[in-house]
Amino acid sequence: MKRLLCLIVFLLFNWAGFPLRSVAEVTDSVAAENVFFRSIRANQAESYITFGQGFGNMEPLVFEALIAPYFLLRTNRDARLGATLSSSIILRMKAKESFPVRAPSYMPGLTFYFQLQDKALGNQTSSYLFLTLEHHSNGQYETFFNDDGSYNTETGNFSTNFLELGVFVNQNVLPFEKTIDYFRTSIEWHPDVVRSEELKGRYSFLRWHNSFRIFRFPGQDSFKKHHANMEIPRVQTKVETTWMFGDMEGAAFFDAGERFNLSLTIAYRPRVLNDVSLFVNFYSGKDYYNMQFFRRINTLRFGVQAFAFK
Repeated sequence: MKRLLCLIVFLLFNWAGFPLRSVAEVTDSVAAENVFFRSIRANQAESYITFGQGFGNMEPLVFEALIAPYFLLRTNRDARLGATLSSSIILRMKAKESFPVRAPSYMPGLTFYFQLQDKALGNQTSSYLFLTLEHHSNGQYETFFNDDGSYNTETGNFSTNFLELGVFVNQNVLPFEKTIDYFRTSIEWHPDVVRSEELKGRYSFLRWHNSFRIFRFPGQDSFKKHHANMEIPRVQTKVETTWMFGDMEGAAFFDAGERFNLSLTIAYRPRVLNDVSLFVNFYSGKDYYNMQFFRRINTLRFGVQAFAFK
């Protein structure tokens, strides 16, 4: 298990570009990016590792890790169409003997983007539509329930697929200087295609997501440099909400305790790091870890995450 832990840490930090790259390398890497593709990068999940399970009602963990590499597909730097291919995995290593990792969440996905407006000279905002096709499973094949009727959280088969259609807007709405704001809203729908039958009546197949993300720069000069593709932000704040529709074990339509998820994350990138930031996250909502979907978790946790935004 120690080998697995070392491998995860190596993959995360290697993908994040750690150890640190030189300023010249960073400048070169972002120089060819326009506002449309920078906005696409701002729409990506960021790899992270938590320190333990945090404070709340989660079981004792050594860590939870999201490994979320993605490939940006485009024909040229001025294209109005783009796509990303990702192969995200969430792992939870339990703080028990031998540090077991039970049934990770596998979430490969393909997303297409269409820019809504032309990039005029000097215009530093961008909006686009996106459509995601994603699979979520745990790689298990045993029965969904244990003999006593409880959920088989260790080896039970969990599988679903979904489409997510939404809009992403890069438009400053807050009256603050030195910030860039991003708003994202989308509808997630799970068709009845190769999904676990037992999820019907227990798992929400229709979800409404909203996300508001703010990037703050260390100073006016750096803010101007960013617009010239020469600087990356120091702090980011992200608020995410989800409302889940449909039959969920008899939950009432307006039962926020069962249908509403809230996540608040604040990440800080120290001056000496280009691609890694420290974060604190508060989450209250249904568990997103495959067969644990039926329970509600409330947690405040800390960790490190890759800084994917350029």
